[in-house]
Amino acid sequence: MESLTLPRLRESLPARPMLSHGDDIFIANISFRTELEGHLSFPCRFDGVICLYCVQGSFDLQIGLDSYDVQRDCFAVSLPEDILSFSWKREAGRGEVTLMALSEKMLQEMEFDRLGALYAFRCRMVKVDTRTMILIHNFQNIFRSVAGDRHADLTRSLGYLLRSMSIELTHIWERIADRETLLRQGRNPLTGQFLALLSRYHTEHRELEFYSGRLGLTPKYLSAAIKSDSGRTAPEWIVEYVMMEARYYLKHTSLSVKEIAWHLHFANQMDFYRYFRRHGGMTPSEYRGH
Repeated sequence: MESLTLPRLRESLPARPMLSHGDDIFIANISFRTELEGHLSFPCRFDGVICLYCVQGSFDLQIGLDSYDVQRDCFAVSLPEDILSFSWKREAGRGEVTLMALSEKMLQEMEFDRLGALYAFRCRMVKVDTRTMILIHNFQNIFRSVAGDRHADLTRSLGYLLRSMSIELTHIWERIADRETLLRQGRNPLTGQFLALLSRYHTEHRELEFYSGRLGLTPKYLSAAIKSDSGRTAPEWIVEYVMMEARYYLKHTSLSVKEIAWHLHFANQMDFYRYFRRHGGMTPSEYRGH
């Protein structure tokens, strides 16, 4: 699946960024009075990180397998490899969000810990309190001040600042993360570690042995531990992630079934056909036309 780049995301928004630094970062305030016909209104994958803060209104947010009802003072994070879509609820009245996007290059500059972030932000949205709102506002002011200097080491300075912000956000998530989503995905750190690996590698590895090996456990122990904590076995989680990816390709791309099988690392088209029908109850072609 082709990832959406920061320039393409920026160009699709109905408002010019109020702060930007090349193709590495931008912050934009967006008001919704008509439907947003941009990239985020249909499932897509961004190659960096998106932070979204709801100032006013109500929105539907889908990230991976989870759906969120975004209301005022909700803060959401989309990580690299996430499939997401975002739509405004017109009936709720005028909507307004602040959106910050960071490129892959900027993530490297700030030494972004992908697997650590996948675990820390396994619940992608929280409703923030006054303390957090002040923190976000202060960081935004610092960004504006630093970016205005335009000195030679600006990218590095922004990287340090973003790293500091990510540490603070991690602590916020630990304190006020959505309990229902955490219950769904379990409270055992092992579950978070497994889901972080799965989110990153599910298009390449469907075998339980890969994940148990990375975690230094036996497949039987890992599956039982995940089942006890989350209500699903490890293989069931693997299937859910792979099927999510397959359904995206079938519904939102023009790739042939053979090409989708190749992208998902199936040995051949027939193996993908059998896998999809066994777990989805219909063939890939039937699902695409459904």
